[in-house]
Amino acid sequence: MAFLKLENISKKYNDIIVLENISLSIEKGEILAIAGPPGSGKTTLLKIIAGLIKPTSGRIYIEGIDITDTPPYLRGFSMVFETPPIYPDRPGYENIAFPLKLRKLPESEIRKRVYEVAELLGIKHILNRKPSTYSGGEYQRVALARALVTNPRLLLLDEPFRNLDAKIREYMVVWFKQFQAKLGVTIVYATHDPLEALTIGNNVAILLNGRVKQYGSPIDILRNPASYDVDEFISIPALNAFKVYFKSDVEGVLIHLNSMAIKKMAKLNTEHSEGEAIATIRPTDIMVSRSPSEKAIMGKVELIQYLGTNILVTIRVNDLSIRIVVPKDMMIKEGESVYLTLDPSKIRLYEISSGHRLDVV
Repeated sequence: MAFLKLENISKKYNDIIVLENISLSIEKGEILAIAGPPGSGKTTLLKIIAGLIKPTSGRIYIEGIDITDTPPYLRGFSMVFETPPIYPDRPGYENIAFPLKLRKLPESEIRKRVYEVAELLGIKHILNRKPSTYSGGEYQRVALARALVTNPRLLLLDEPFRNLDAKIREYMVVWFKQFQAKLGVTIVYATHDPLEALTIGNNVAILLNGRVKQYGSPIDILRNPASYDVDEFISIPALNAFKVYFKSDVEGVLIHLNSMAIKKMAKLNTEHSEGEAIATIRPTDIMVSRSPSEKAIMGKVELIQYLGTNILVTIRVNDLSIRIVVPKDMMIKEGESVYLTLDPSKIRLYEISSGHRLDVV
């Protein structure tokens, strides 16, 4: 039996559909990451789970018990919003202790719990300091501490690290994953960043336009996106996408991309043996060399963009622009001629009208 189960959750505001038939489950002690762009319905879904918003239809279960109509204060959940409501005039201890004081717990119990959670999160040194003195990471940890101090059955996190700068955010994501493994609390984690979701979640739900487009393990979603919009959303840097002509036979699929013909060992999830499709390949899945080889394609470097440890290069091949990630030590230059090698197993095919995946390995 799943610890948390969402069954056909929908939410409408007048004629506007915000969420449509969301069905998800999470086991106890796991992290379910919900990834989607702004406006996809992530916050609304978390608020429905928390009981802050009622669904238009659908049910919510905790360990088999229907809690759809249970008020928030009886669910035993905690939620941390994108901008957590930390009181600026109160030190860390008072901010963390606040929900326990509302419950009128004895001061000895409050002090014990606050120090335990502060020790766990590594913030004992700021218990006597006010928020104006915190770093971004410390601020978020105080918010987490206040949510955890009540020993919640379920922790709901809505973009908890969005407002941190890139380096602190990267550190906090790694720290959070290690922290959750130690604590074992069950978490639903919403983020607009697909890579963050794939890093943090035991399972990931891709939420686009109010619908779950794919749900599964991070590795399965990364390797086998079910539709073009999922592939497009999770790819950073952005996908290379081209309209192609395909033809299948007993040996696989022949993909015609302008003057190039690429053989892919796959079956097609369609009744048509040939036709037009969208082919995608990620910039990280193309090899670049200065030396020609049997299956290499020659192109000319058009644009160079630096991405920290790597370089994003746009290369012109006939009338196509192809984006590729190359190591910084390659010292590539604009105007230079190079050779590209496309791995057929990394090319995915999608139906043009629906975006459904066509190739099945």
